[in-house]
Amino acid sequence: MAALLAMLAAAPAVAGPGRVVSLNLCTDEYLLLVAAPGQIASISRLGADAHETPLAGRARGLATNSGRLGDVIGQAPGLVLTMGDHPQDAALARRLGLRLVALPYPAGPGDVVAQVRQVAALIGRPAAAEAFAAEVAALARTAPRQPQPALMLGGGGLAPAMTGLSAGWLRLAGLAQSQGGSISLERLVVRPPPVLIINQYRPGQYSQPQAWARHPALARLPSRRIMADGRAFLCGGAAMPAEIRRLKRALAA
Repeated sequence: MAALLAMLAAAPAVAGPGRVVSLNLCTDEYLLLVAAPGQIASISRLGADAHETPLAGRARGLATNSGRLGDVIGQAPGLVLTMGDHPQDAALARRLGLRLVALPYPAGPGDVVAQVRQVAALIGRPAAAEAFAAEVAALARTAPRQPQPALMLGGGGLAPAMTGLSAGWLRLAGLAQSQGGSISLERLVVRPPPVLIINQYRPGQYSQPQAWARHPALARLPSRRIMADGRAFLCGGAAMPAEIRRLKRALAA
């Protein structure tokens, strides 16, 4: 955890733009976490959808966009945020004189803290990131030195990697992801994990991947079964501290 705590150093503040746009669900969540009322010109439609993010309630009354840069040019944003590599958007932004910041995908909770601080600094509100940073630091301090072996599974039996963003958050809950990749029902029956975490995404809607999680063979496993909020893990970002605290409570129950 020392490496994680070392990444919690504050980012320098800069003057913030008046109108900020986000084109990506994950940067939507960052903005919803740290922006002041009136700073957000629009977020993506996903950021206002309660099926997609636990932070959707904060988006009430905000304008939304399609996630395409061309959709927000008329909003005259001072800053456009997105995540991932978007060379065409970058070229268009340069041509139009728009400031586009594309954040890399975070690899661990420390990266998320750094990005929350970066966004807060970009919009001129560096102090707004410190509550989030303190939450993650507290989770890191209280994380067990010996986490329990566990297996998180999403739709269709897909498990996040044993290292990486989801696994890093799970360790803060006291859980160590024991396998990654595509996990078959046969493999689970033969080698059931001590703790099975079902990552629920849109639980009220039927789909074949979600039906997999309701297979009778899973119900008969001796594993302790815990449900995770797939909306938080979708980005693994601003909504995660609350979800990790909830998982810790479920483990302690």
